[in-house]
Amino acid sequence: MSAAEMIIRILNITAYRTDAPEMFGAFHILTALAAAAAAAAGAFAARKLTDAGRCRLLFFAGVFLLVTEIYKQLFLYYIVNDQIFDWWFLPFQLCSVPMYLCLLLPFTRPEGILRKAFYTFLAGYAFVGAAASLIWPEDFLRPYLSLTLHGFVWHGILLFISLLAAFSDMTDYSAKGQARAAGLFTALSCIAVIINVIAEPRMAAAYSAGGIEHNYAAMFYLNPYHYSSQPIVSTVQSHAGIAAGLILYMLAVIAAAWICSSLICRLSHSGQNK
Repeated sequence: MSAAEMIIRILNITAYRTDAPEMFGAFHILTALAAAAAAAAGAFAARKLTDAGRCRLLFFAGVFLLVTEIYKQLFLYYIVNDQIFDWWFLPFQLCSVPMYLCLLLPFTRPEGILRKAFYTFLAGYAFVGAAASLIWPEDFLRPYLSLTLHGFVWHGILLFISLLAAFSDMTDYSAKGQARAAGLFTALSCIAVIINVIAEPRMAAAYSAGGIEHNYAAMFYLNPYHYSSQPIVSTVQSHAGIAAGLILYMLAVIAAAWICSSLICRLSHSGQNK
């Protein structure tokens, strides 16, 4: 038996088909509550651990996310898409980036600007991405139970990571710190646009052949060729152009992350003063 055959056999064991859970149904609500509990656990752990301990825990969280992402990619490739790669699922979304940052954290200098920028990004942007996805999880409510569970577990872990970073003393809530996190987000957004441009002809060809579900890639939802799937953004794009909508979307994410970070900062400091 070849390695590919062994992988497919293992994946088939977990390929349990079911009706996709309903939005705001019992499954959605229960898993969202579990994710909220994970967030609370992250805030608690942040207070109990040293920076070295938090860094190790975030690294292991990144390893866990990496292992589950490898499973997801293999499942999509072999079970769902008949061995055709769908760039839509490339793990470079706002909710994917925390995995890479957690894996890179141990290689940053303690108390250094880069480590603080990573923590600040995790505290704000990971929270916004995870919370928005859990409130509106349409993208990962799928007819395969393992894929649906992956989506909820993934974003629950992101909330844990976010609150662990947010309640630590490494997150920089100052204007300069938030600006650095916004700069990191902007740089990652530029990479996302480049990926979307590279994927465009490949996605169109694969979709035309009937092999994949999507006809374009949407890393960070920043595709310069297609209207966004985000309702408000698409409305702006229909009137002012695609570029205007993408800029609006980026500014909205930055503002949301900044606001959430500010609120978490107040909550964190109020807890320390008690």
